Amino acid sequence: MAENTTLPTLGYHKIRGLGAPLRMMFYYKSQSFTNVAYGADVMTTWFKSAKPQLKEKNACMNLPYILDGDVVVTQFNTCALYLGKKLGIDVEANFLHNHTVLDQVMDLRNDLMKIVYPPGITYGLVKTKDEFPAAAKNHLVRSATDNLAKLEGFCKGLFMCGPAPQSGDFHVFEMLDEHVSICKSIGEPNILEGYPKLSALYAAMLADPALTRYFESDFHTKYSQNNPLFCHFTGVGEDLEYGPTVEETISL
Repeated sequence: MAENTTLPTLGYHKIRGLGAPLRMMFYYKSQSFTNVAYGADVMTTWFKSAKPQLKEKNACMNLPYILDGDVVVTQFNTCALYLGKKLGIDVEANFLHNHTVLDQVMDLRNDLMKIVYPPGITYGLVKTKDEFPAAAKNHLVRSATDNLAKLEGFCKGLFMCGPAPQSGDFHVFEMLDEHVSICKSIGEPNILEGYPKLSALYAAMLADPALTRYFESDFHTKYSQNNPLFCHFTGVGEDLEYGPTVEETISL
């Protein structure tokens, strides 16, 4: 698959997942990019084709990745930090605090993956979709509560590092949004009600004019929150059309 050499390229599954915070960052700074989204044909387009080729340039290659000229970046936290610096989002003085945010929210995500996927997929532990509601309720009162309390206590202002969002805030938002969706789907109260700082952050991101186009885009409204080939929870309707891999220029 040919890559656009004049724009940065973001490669990820054709879902929100770890791709969502990175796409949000491009939209936030109005930076056009090439979106490569690996779909239902991922075994061919990614594992048998693109990954072996990209692995020659970066032995740690995985999804997501960013191609930016001769720079080949992979692993989510590294991609987030790279974009945070390149796009002028991150402030150097916030580096350690922001990095801790990225690490902490990844702890939350890793625990969430245990319930949204079956055994054999990522960290999956829940065998069937029928078991998901009970597992989700347990997650909300245990791991989610623990991790959100840490993030709440670590929040220094309207955003995690102060008055302006850093790269970590975009992943925080995505995780908050998915947990809100899960609460709605299983009839539980909004988990954010117990966390005023995180609630304010969530509302501020939703209201930011710089992100209006993102929240109106298919990336947010139509992409599954998790991989629909395997997961117990997509966060979208039953009429989801996953489809094949796409490569497209996103002009911002």
